[in-house]
Amino acid sequence: MIEFEILSRGLYRPNQLIITYNPSLHMPIGSTIQSWIDSLWQQKLAAAHQKGVPLFDTNLFRLINAASQPDGTLHLLLGNTSYKEYTTTRVPDFFQNRTRQELSNALAVCSVIETNNGHILLDKRQGVDVYVGRYHVIGGFFERDLDMLGQPDPFEAMRREIKEETGIQSADIREQYCLGVVYDLTTPHSELCFLTRLNIPLAEVQMRTPEDNEVQQLLSLAVTEESLRDFVLKYHGNISPTGEANLLMYGAVKFGEQRFEEVMGRL
Repeated sequence: MIEFEILSRGLYRPNQLIITYNPSLHMPIGSTIQSWIDSLWQQKLAAAHQKGVPLFDTNLFRLINAASQPDGTLHLLLGNTSYKEYTTTRVPDFFQNRTRQELSNALAVCSVIETNNGHILLDKRQGVDVYVGRYHVIGGFFERDLDMLGQPDPFEAMRREIKEETGIQSADIREQYCLGVVYDLTTPHSELCFLTRLNIPLAEVQMRTPEDNEVQQLLSLAVTEESLRDFVLKYHGNISPTGEANLLMYGAVKFGEQRFEEVMGRL
């Protein structure tokens, strides 16, 4: 079963990502929904406290619409949401039988990171609240309080996440592209997928010091057309939905559309 939907796909530089931000565009919340959010959030806070796991609310961006344009640009319309809204309304009891317009639709970012000697970086998720034990690429949420430099800057958000989780610095990055937008069907939210190419080898990456301990063990894959295909097919169902989509879109850029269509057809 495919657990994601690709909303748009391409190869976008920063100046090709056109963002319109309207903070008045938020999830419709009446009194009944607010009661649900507040009640479940308190339960989650209590459970996190009992486990000794930090849990706090964060201001996030909400994806309203994503559309690729004939001129090669990707247009995003963003509004406001929060981690509290996202985590309490992503549960099946809430999101089933509701349209996406009725959900938080928090926007995250993730990236395939490629070293200059042909490896990509992977994480096997631990210490997080979804997809524990699954493979993922480097990523996190697009935060309004951190990634708002005049206007929303998802490229900055991606660089921040990479630095926090791997210790890779901006100076280590040779080039960075947005590959498109994916919707996670199982924990409903959107992610901007990226390709980050480094100017340093894997051995140097492994010497970097992360700023947090979210990535317990940084893994790698030596990329060939065959190794990437085999990894996705072997671990399908054990890769996060957005991570899998990011790997597939990366494969399309690196090895061509035919390979992308072949692997998608076998999932």
